[in-house]
Amino acid sequence: MNRRLGSKDVDHFTRAPDLSSFHRELDAAGIDIALMVGRSTPSVRISNDLLATLSCSSQGRLLGVGSVDPQFFTGRRAAEETERCLNELKLVAVNVDPAFLAEPISHDDETLFPIYEICADRGAPIFMMSGPTTPDLRRNDPLAVDRVARAFPTLPIVCCHAFYPQIDEMIAVAFRHENVFVSPDMYFFAPGGLRYADAARGFLADQLLFGSSYPFRPLDQSVADLLRLGLDENAIEKVAWRNAAHLLRRDLA
Repeated sequence: MNRRLGSKDVDHFTRAPDLSSFHRELDAAGIDIALMVGRSTPSVRISNDLLATLSCSSQGRLLGVGSVDPQFFTGRRAAEETERCLNELKLVAVNVDPAFLAEPISHDDETLFPIYEICADRGAPIFMMSGPTTPDLRRNDPLAVDRVARAFPTLPIVCCHAFYPQIDEMIAVAFRHENVFVSPDMYFFAPGGLRYADAARGFLADQLLFGSSYPFRPLDQSVADLLRLGLDENAIEKVAWRNAAHLLRRDLA
């Protein structure tokens, strides 16, 4: 995957086997604060408690995004785990992987609505995983996000991997809904990905988020590539950190 995404150092992630060495990687890339997005699928099950522990141990440099699988946390348990992530574990957001579950579902499936409702009530973002690695590409559908955004107009929605390669549809959904945020991360630099940057010369500057794609790309390479996209200084600041600070209600100025 590193090679396919144009990494100039395919083994870069081996340099950071622990938290202190990862901090050095952040320093070298000029990154002050980073998000860890958890995953909860049959093939990748990352404990929300582990994310909280790492976040607490990071001296404020790593913020955790929990993950809830409604087919693993059945019934009321999915809502309870969402509340636990935000209230007890102090994670800043919740991630869902609907197309990667044991029984794949769409992002607008009603079994996810209790998770969305809690995040909307708390003002916490929901992260939606997407992209071309989706097992069934029919589930990589940004139009499902349009339906969620209409149902939950106050819910901040972050589209991880930006539903690449459905670029134009993703941009259209973000145009319709100011609560939809787009994070192309590694697909910013994939074929066609410059269309996300083109949209950031206009309205999308306020809804576009930088993502490093670590460990699939070196942190410093992704930062350097962002600065080469030709965006003006104001747009770069928004994409690099101001939009994220607003989204997470952090005063980072």
